[in-house]
Amino acid sequence: MRNSLYWDNFCGRIDDTVAGNLKISRVAVFITSRCNLRCKYCNHITKNNVMEESVFDNIVKNNPGAIIHITGGEPSMVPWLYGYLKENGDQYQFHLNTNAVIAPPAESVKRLKISLDSCNKEYWDDLVGVKGTFDKVVKNIKESIDKTVVSLTYTITHQNINNIKEFVEFSNKEFNGLYAVFFSVYKGTDDRFKLTDDDVNNFFSNIKPWMIENLDQESGELLKETIDEKFRLMETVRFPENDLSKTCWISLSERVYDWSGRESACSHLYRDGIYNKPGEKDKKCLYGCNRRLVQFNEEVEKRKLNIIQ
Repeated sequence: MRNSLYWDNFCGRIDDTVAGNLKISRVAVFITSRCNLRCKYCNHITKNNVMEESVFDNIVKNNPGAIIHITGGEPSMVPWLYGYLKENGDQYQFHLNTNAVIAPPAESVKRLKISLDSCNKEYWDDLVGVKGTFDKVVKNIKESIDKTVVSLTYTITHQNINNIKEFVEFSNKEFNGLYAVFFSVYKGTDDRFKLTDDDVNNFFSNIKPWMIENLDQESGELLKETIDEKFRLMETVRFPENDLSKTCWISLSERVYDWSGRESACSHLYRDGIYNKPGEKDKKCLYGCNRRLVQFNEEVEKRKLNIIQ
């Protein structure tokens, strides 16, 4: 397994898991359900739920040495958060997911992941439902790059799959020093955004080969690892090799908290409304997981079997 900043030291975590050194390495905090955008493809129901600062402070202090991955909703909607990060960013490993409409405290986080699915200003502003958003986001990306490790997440949909080349060229030109662009896949059922068979065939025949040639090395390797087969893009069981009867080893070293402080063990299942215990899998793991996590569990199983033999 290739190591990468994007995957939070998976190689080291495999070694620790096999050796039985099961410390909490990553904590995902879904700090709010609020958002300042109204994205057309989002299935998230916006509510006014916001984590209290004391709850967040306890989570941070009770998980020393762990990466604290802050997401939402939109974290910038939490009134006290950015002040907290500025005061404590030199003591902890904060990673922040944001839409970057509001300038993030980039100098106070170790990693900054920003969502951007288009380089067309008019399309993006219409998609997210707020005029002027594109220019703000692009400005904040540029101003953050020399302060921390910045990556973009581009969600591939039926509407934007044929604009990927344009987006890659735009990113290469405008965001000098960007760490990587990660390409995720729309997983909903809205026909406006759900990928068609023609989309999938075109992606593997024409778009992906071009991307591999024109992306930076890290972005290209991430693409090859996560969208390696056609059914990764299709509305079907994407990971039939994910044996639900076996332990989810990666969840033993992760924790997830919702805005109220309720604890779980898998951010992917949490997004599907499932609170699981460490080690537990669910039938949603066949669809909602990703290749990297499945590979993590396979590698741990293999090494443990070798030790037993």
